[in-house]
Amino acid sequence: MPKAKTPPQPVVVGVYLDPHSLVHAAESARDRGFRGLDAIVPYPIHGISEALNYKPSWMPRITKGFFFAGAAAGFSFQAWSMAVAWPINISGKPFVSVPAYMPVTFECGILCAGIATFASVLIAARLRPRPNFVPIDPRFTNDRFALLIPYGEEGPAPAQAFVAETGALEVYEIAS
Repeated sequence: MPKAKTPPQPVVVGVYLDPHSLVHAAESARDRGFRGLDAIVPYPIHGISEALNYKPSWMPRITKGFFFAGAAAGFSFQAWSMAVAWPINISGKPFVSVPAYMPVTFECGILCAGIATFASVLIAARLRPRPNFVPIDPRFTNDRFALLIPYGEEGPAPAQAFVAETGALEVYEIAS
């Protein structure tokens, strides 16, 4: 069996049975001054990002930017092709007809935003093929929740004591 991939720094792992216990433990750890907290959960949990003190994602800005860039490119192409490259007067319609260009403009924006978001997710999550990937604990993808607290020179004892007093089912450490 392949060895599980270890985190880049040594961590104390606390295993919790329900998401409310995990969120409460993460808030308490943040308030106690632990930094670099992380969680492994089987599904999204409301409030965990705030409890772990995560910064807002940069991906909405990428999506919005590429939407407007794609929409501008789609509109510009239509305006150029109808007014400059092949100007045909069809029943007195203006060469640059904004209402007629809106469906294609919107679809170009959505296409570019979707492609950019897909690429951003691949980049941000560092998703790539890993044929020999072994999770830290397979239960974290099914029915258990984990709080990871990194430790440095002070050792794992303070983090282990904290996780134990927050009601973790199991406490163990993963050294790098």
